[in-house]
Amino acid sequence: MIRLVRRPLIPREFDVERWIPSIVIGVAALAWTFFYLGLTTPACLFRKLTGVPCLACGGTRCVRSLASFDLLSAFAFSPLVALVAVGICVWAAWVLVARLRGDPLRVRLATDDAGRIHLRWIIGCSLIAHWAWLYCKLPV
Repeated sequence: MIRLVRRPLIPREFDVERWIPSIVIGVAALAWTFFYLGLTTPACLFRKLTGVPCLACGGTRCVRSLASFDLLSAFAFSPLVALVAVGICVWAAWVLVARLRGDPLRVRLATDDAGRIHLRWIIGCSLIAHWAWLYCKLPV
């Protein structure tokens, strides 16, 4: 079984929640500055050499669309990057609110052995589906 649990921080466990809001705000500020200045990114070397998109192809265009709040365009460029970026932003907001409230509990993913196998299958199938989407739909 795969489930989310709220639990206190275990001794010597890395407190990722302490850093997530700062990192997300910093990366968002860098991305916004990068796009505001009109800087260009290099083309994907993997796609240039093979003609096949890599798993990150379309990610920059996706983030550029997310920065302008165009969610449909972002999803069209790279569904997995869009979902992960939005998920990280939602998690960072959740963490920030919990930290401001003084909540000592942390949200963690809990699995048993069968859940780990299912999670691996979900991740693997998601990556394959994402790559197939990029291969069929991503504009050059």
